[in-house]
Amino acid sequence: MKYLFVLCFAISASAVAEVPNDAVQFKLKRISDGDTVVTTEDTRIRLWGIDTPERDQQHGTDATEALTEMLHNQQLYLETKDVDRYGRTVGVIYTADGDEINLELVCDGHAWWYERYAPDSQVLNDCRVEAQQAPKGLWEDEDPMPPWEWRRR
Repeated sequence: MKYLFVLCFAISASAVAEVPNDAVQFKLKRISDGDTVVTTEDTRIRLWGIDTPERDQQHGTDATEALTEMLHNQQLYLETKDVDRYGRTVGVIYTADGDEINLELVCDGHAWWYERYAPDSQVLNDCRVEAQQAPKGLWEDEDPMPPWEWRRR
């Protein structure tokens, strides 16, 4: 019976990790920073619900490198959420396996949950708490500065 439970859990967990039906496949041209990419069609995509350190901010390079590694040689899909005031598409990126890149960046401690733009995302909040308590990535610092505060300096 114990093995049956484990098997059922594995099946239900894998069923959750799927690319949403409304997500569209795209090809990556380049990564601008830890939360912005550009497609081969020159569409700028800003990752929804998260904010990573700026390039010249502590952990900025780490966030960009983490995103680069996550997207390298992957078949990618975009679920569009919005268009921001700069004309960038705002969305969630998935791999063909259903991995949610935005969420992984937060869970791994490379990004903040950007509560201002995703106030109802309990899963992003849960990942932030988990990374902070571990601590992982930027949370290894005693008092990391959020990028939105860094930009105001």
